[in-house]
Amino acid sequence: MSKKIDRRKFLRMTAASAAGLFLASCAPASATPQTVKEVVTVVVEKAGEKVIETQVVEKVVTATPELAPAVKAEPTPLLYWFQAENHKPEYDRRQKELEDKFNIKITYELLGRDAMTKKFPTVLMAGSGYPDIIEQNAEDIVKFLKGDDKVIPFVAIDDFLSASPYATDVLENRWARYTKGGKKYGAPHDVHPIIMIYNDTEWKKFGVDMAAVKTYDEYLAAMGKMEKKLPDGSPRIGIMDCLGCAVFGSMMLQKGVWWTDANEEPMLTNPAFKEAVETWYKFKSYWVDIDWGNAVAMMKKGQVMTQFIPDWFFGIYKQGLKDDAEFGKTSGLRVMRIPYFKPDDCRTGSWGGTAASVPKLSKIVDLAMKVLLYTYFENGEKQLEARFNDTGILPPVKSVWDADIFKQPEGFLGGTNAGQVFIEAARQLPKYSENWKTALVASAWGEQQALAWADTIKIDQAIQTADENAKAEIKKNE
Repeated sequence: MSKKIDRRKFLRMTAASAAGLFLASCAPASATPQTVKEVVTVVVEKAGEKVIETQVVEKVVTATPELAPAVKAEPTPLLYWFQAENHKPEYDRRQKELEDKFNIKITYELLGRDAMTKKFPTVLMAGSGYPDIIEQNAEDIVKFLKGDDKVIPFVAIDDFLSASPYATDVLENRWARYTKGGKKYGAPHDVHPIIMIYNDTEWKKFGVDMAAVKTYDEYLAAMGKMEKKLPDGSPRIGIMDCLGCAVFGSMMLQKGVWWTDANEEPMLTNPAFKEAVETWYKFKSYWVDIDWGNAVAMMKKGQVMTQFIPDWFFGIYKQGLKDDAEFGKTSGLRVMRIPYFKPDDCRTGSWGGTAASVPKLSKIVDLAMKVLLYTYFENGEKQLEARFNDTGILPPVKSVWDADIFKQPEGFLGGTNAGQVFIEAARQLPKYSENWKTALVASAWGEQQALAWADTIKIDQAIQTADENAKAEIKKNE
């Protein structure tokens, strides 16, 4: 019998699959051959529908006195690579949950981005030492999506996802970055929508109600009312961001462009890209690069007046201010949606992203995929709510957004609700695709952008040179 299953049945079946691995070892001690049953699950297509089918397989085994008393089969080893340090607390907390549920023994290996991107191709070529699940930065995973399915090193997720209870619950647009040839090769860990945090107390000293600012022209006008020095003589900063991160990335998406289009072609010469560049450069005199160690303290002091932040950066603010109860009583920090060019713009962007995949070389593909989907998308015991509480990261599972934790006021934000602002932004996040060429195009622009920002070259020249360099790099790597 086969059918498309709901969440509860899926969870029971994952447990049954793990149980099937050790049923044979539970027979009473005897030298006589005995027939035992093993439960297995398979993904099949019937009448055009992807379904999970359960099968009971009978096996003849001979239990000997040496096997008594019956014991549970040894846990299956599973190697899990990941890059993001802020994911570690969740994985530490949930390790026993996952091991007990799937009868596995997880080895987590935290690797830096450079180390992982170098090590993974090496272990693939060696045919040993590869992970069963690999979690990578979005920009890194798409580098492996080159060529067709035969050469992509990851298992397509589609059949496993469609037979799971999560298929329609994950934010559809978030899959686009990890899709090639209509197949999904990476499961999205997050959404990372961008909103604005600002110091309302300081802005009101200059007669600005930042909450009323809607357009980039109004935002720029507000910057002009700001005094550029604090009373102690130190500089006051209108925007803190890296050159090509939250603000510029948001402007690009609002203009309907990204580094590469759906056909994998560079978009640097698209007129909309130039419009985004020209708008961003108007804010140059109010900008400073991110001081990662002091960003929260600078915003708190009023030295930084605004910052475009994704959910993970909100987590940095949340952790940095959680023990400052005194500041929370009088905090002027607030959050809002970012400005727009025109009213129907998406009014958000996305900075960063993480996805996990199962390499084709894994000897436990089915089990690894179940562990991956459960880890990323299951909230039966409020696991994803805990993710948001601990890290600020908004999970891509839409049904979770109705939970109370996303409606709670934040003390350091004067009682305003960041969760709902992020959710509103996530619902507007546009679909954008990436591929192995994307990072090459972004890097080519980054080299020229610094020169244009310093007025060493004109914007038109920067765009032309970046486009030429990007295409040359693409040709060299084809």
